[in-house]
Amino acid sequence: MTWHELEPLATDVASMLPRWPHVSLVAGTIDDHADALYPEEAAAIARARAPRIREFATGRFLARRAMAELGLSAGPILKAEDRSPVWPEGVIGSLTHAADLAIAAVSRPDALAGVGIDLEQHDRVTEPLFRKLFTGAECASLALWERSPDRDRAAALMFSAKEAAYKAVYPRAGRFIGFQEAEIDIDWEARTLRARYIGDHPPNRIMSDGEGHFCFFGEYVLTVFLIPQ
Repeated sequence: MTWHELEPLATDVASMLPRWPHVSLVAGTIDDHADALYPEEAAAIARARAPRIREFATGRFLARRAMAELGLSAGPILKAEDRSPVWPEGVIGSLTHAADLAIAAVSRPDALAGVGIDLEQHDRVTEPLFRKLFTGAECASLALWERSPDRDRAAALMFSAKEAAYKAVYPRAGRFIGFQEAEIDIDWEARTLRARYIGDHPPNRIMSDGEGHFCFFGEYVLTVFLIPQ
């Protein structure tokens, strides 16, 4: 894994994650990168509000930096009807943003079956959302943290893990995965996690082959989920 230093915090975050071959992550502050968009990308986002255009353009700017680090040919990253990114041929990847920070991750389809990343703020998930986002077993696990200041971080991590795993699986399986269809197991000491698919769509079971890694920094939690070939 390479981590491009667009931001000072990039070095610190990179030190908290493993180094994977054939994966590049690039972080940066959301900024005005509209001039770097391909015409097709600019047309796809033309009707959006200014903050959304900045998020869209920054993600693609960072993704192209990541592609360059791996020697991959750059190209437009359009969006599907469900707003998921449509990557150029020979590239798989994932984009995420929270507050004023964005991160892109890319790899090659011959190196990995899927890559997903998700960035969340620690206070992203409040208790009223638990029953919607987490299974009964996961809620029971969070209940053990009830009196701990780390419960919010644990909830944010579990939510982030489901998002990252979904992003890794969806381009391959092509079907929405509800929050109640996946269950997260966390190894806090190793800073790794597993996502178990418990729904009824067999192609989504590839999720169970993947492994996630996570780190906390500043006000954020970052989850990276990789599915091997």
